[in-house]
Amino acid sequence: MPTRRKNAPVVPILDVLPSLGIPEPKKPKINVVPLARVHAASYHWPLLLNDDEACRSLLKWFEDVQEERQMPWRKKWIDYEGLEGGEGKKALARRAYEVWVSEIMLQQTRVSTVIPYFNKWISKWPTIQDLAIADHDEVLSAWKGLGYYSRATRLHQGARAMVERNGGACPIPSGAEQLQQFPGIGKYTAGAISSIAFGEAEPVLDGNLVRVLSRQLGLYVDREDKKSNDFLWRVADRLVKNASGFPKIKRSMVPGQWNQALMELGSTLCTPRPRCDQCPIRRTCQAYAEAKKLLQEERVTSNVPDIEDACSYCEQLNPEDVDLPDNDPINNEARTAKKRKREVKTVRTMSHYFATGMPRGPRLGPSASTDGRENEIAVLGTNGSSKRKTPISQTQSTSLSAYCSLFPKKVAKKRVAEEECVVCIVELRLDGGRSKWLIEQRPAKGLLASLWQFPQCTLPKQHMPSIRKASAKQFVAGLNPGNEDFSARYLCELGSLTHVFSHLKLTMHVHSFKVDADTSLRPEPALSGPLARKWVDTEAMDQETLSTGMRRCWALIRDSLSHSTTP
Repeated sequence: MPTRRKNAPVVPILDVLPSLGIPEPKKPKINVVPLARVHAASYHWPLLLNDDEACRSLLKWFEDVQEERQMPWRKKWIDYEGLEGGEGKKALARRAYEVWVSEIMLQQTRVSTVIPYFNKWISKWPTIQDLAIADHDEVLSAWKGLGYYSRATRLHQGARAMVERNGGACPIPSGAEQLQQFPGIGKYTAGAISSIAFGEAEPVLDGNLVRVLSRQLGLYVDREDKKSNDFLWRVADRLVKNASGFPKIKRSMVPGQWNQALMELGSTLCTPRPRCDQCPIRRTCQAYAEAKKLLQEERVTSNVPDIEDACSYCEQLNPEDVDLPDNDPINNEARTAKKRKREVKTVRTMSHYFATGMPRGPRLGPSASTDGRENEIAVLGTNGSSKRKTPISQTQSTSLSAYCSLFPKKVAKKRVAEEECVVCIVELRLDGGRSKWLIEQRPAKGLLASLWQFPQCTLPKQHMPSIRKASAKQFVAGLNPGNEDFSARYLCELGSLTHVFSHLKLTMHVHSFKVDADTSLRPEPALSGPLARKWVDTEAMDQETLSTGMRRCWALIRDSLSHSTTP
């Protein structure tokens, strides 16, 4: 009887290098086009894929930088394949947990602000198991001051879900796809945990990396455009796999180092106002090469690609509004000479290069070299030859950085919505001069989820100032929990405060009320309603998990109390 033929083994998708969706040029090199930027899609091929020396320079640069910028979450990579026993897995779980916490805290928050919060958090909940059993109010309290409190809520929910679902010494999965199944872990955070903690060749892409890669590729696009964003994710994926030797090498310290190096580069050098002269990978940067082309004296011509090969990502570049950075010596000189009339300098923009590729105003400098000696320029002889090299001057370096700052495309910010509300401060006056204050807890979902606040209600968009007092009194009267006497006396309007969220500008009109407690019946009036409410002692208010806006309202009350008690 013939034996049954075995199916051929299926090669996992993870072992196949991702396609970028653009053709690889036959000879990848710096291929500068003029400012009209008519180019083929292959122009955006990442040159780092073909330049091992530049890749090594980036990793060496990060190795030096991380020694200078000490961060408590940056630690030596643990090769978990060699670990034995439960203690090794516990160490790996703690490392992954620390990376996770740091990445969530660092979202839209400065490193210097995060460090003390991170240290306090890890000291309070050193493992994911500790966080999973923590009280949620304590979690929000530990987050107090970092803002965007939903991050803390999702981090807490994710820890609980992992411990419940996976258990064991290391409940945190190593793969990026598996990590994304848990609350609060998106594609970026999953890639960071997987690459930094577990050494897997997974990509990351945040605002800093979008800026770095856009300049490396010469990609002039809106960072929010989905098609371009998907392309940048593919590029980031290909780069980290190339740097780490994937698929031959499945796990190592390189993926984490590579991703952190690009993130560090974007946050320190390749910033909105870049310092290109210090960049370790400027030799592979298309934007930098284009900027150097602007320093050339000869006419620049372009080869128009076939319509099938043309780039479908880039938008039209408009350099009309490019100002030189603040460290421009021309601007500094004008500022110091206050009595001298400021001269109009045509070199402040690069628009005169745009139409013809020929400089029509004062030249920015001599001809640029593109022979790999990226920090030098060619000085033309009288016969047009380029015989000697000279370092790029400070003015020229400033001009190069000014051009690179165009990438990615700047998009006008949408105007944030505006809203007004009345915040009702209800004081319960007790015997002996003590006071308690009424606060309520926000819903578990939405803006400032689960935080405590003073009772408030939204005002109509079009309203007269006189409506505020009436709205506040009506709202407080609605807090009456039944037949008990809850006669809150209106005192005054304490003032107005404006608090700006990322998507909302909220103006808060703070009104003060007072309730005299009838201690013969009960010390505090009962509370009811759709939101949880409670009375808090004056001394205990600072420990409550109030949002930043509510803390400003509380400061207004404290200031009012201090003035009222001053003789």
